[in-house]
Amino acid sequence: MSLKRQTRLLVTYFSYTGDTRLIAEALAERLRTYDIETVKIVPTRKRSYLHWLAYSFVPNSEVDIANAEMDLSKYDAVLLGYPKWTFSCPPLNRFIHNMRNVAKPRFYLFMSCGGFDEQRFLENLTHKLIKKGCSVVECLTVKRKQIQRETYAESVDLFARRIRQDLD
Repeated sequence: MSLKRQTRLLVTYFSYTGDTRLIAEALAERLRTYDIETVKIVPTRKRSYLHWLAYSFVPNSEVDIANAEMDLSKYDAVLLGYPKWTFSCPPLNRFIHNMRNVAKPRFYLFMSCGGFDEQRFLENLTHKLIKKGCSVVECLTVKRKQIQRETYAESVDLFARRIRQDLD
């Protein structure tokens, strides 16, 4: 009799205001029956909102992060969360740059946003991940108003359900 290995998930995210962190925590809670590791993407320097805004206008810009290179070969799925900024999210870009062995896990993206041009941002990021060799399966967008009004639970529930269906 062989024992089935438990599905391993990585929930990783960058959050400046805390919105993306709330989504990451909600997803980890809903998927807690899996073997989950949570990793926050941490820039090495604190920056003001205006600094981040300036960096976000430069496509594919990167900043140093405390996270070392990530070997993703031990995960079955990666839930990658980030805020939608103007053209770029520099800590996220560096994290993606540092990812290794990306062919095995399935990728599920979740994005917090203020509410404009998020489709273009999501498409660009998805294209970047596919070009790196990632398999992007599903995406979730949560608007800041939904977080402020605490009305995002239903969309997170549905997203978690779709992840479960895909992995099981």
